Order: sequence, then structure tokens, then C-alpha cells
Amino acid sequence: MIHPQKDMFNNDAHQAIRDLFIEKRKKLGLSQKDLAIQMKLDFSYINEIESTSGNIDFLDMQSFCDALDISLTKLESIFKPNSLF
Repeated sequence: MIHPQKDMFNNDAHQAIRDLFIEKRKKLGLSQKDLAIQMKLDFSYINEIESTSGNIDFLDMQSFCDALDISLTKLESIFKPNSLF
């Protein structure tokens, strides 16, 4: 049995969030290394998140939103159709 919360982060909404983060990073003219420095994270973590091999927890999503100037409302709109609540 798949845990519903874990599955929530491995579905189409999760990929949409990855795509949003990548698109916004590129629009801001930031490399993965630039973003890693700004977020005080290891470059390999940014690469892992963007390459779909890494999971993103809520606090990291919030950090990405802050660093990329993405409103949590925008992020919520991605999850709303798939909401478990």
C-alpha cells in the first residue's frame, strides 16, 4: 500500500512543481549553482530535485518559492486538483 502523502509528491502535481521551479529559475537567469548558493543548499540537491530523482518536502518547497519569488497561492493551484483534503 502506498502512503497517500508520499504518493502526493510523486504524481503529476509534483512534476508540475518541478517544471515551475525550472521555468522560473531560467526566467530569473539563475543557474542551478546560483540557486544553490542563494538557497544555501548543495548544488547536487538542486540538480536532484530538477532531474526528478529527488523528493521535495514542504519546507524545501517553501524555500524554492521564496528564492524564486513564487507565491504559495501559485503552488497551491497546482495541488488543488489533486488535493487529499
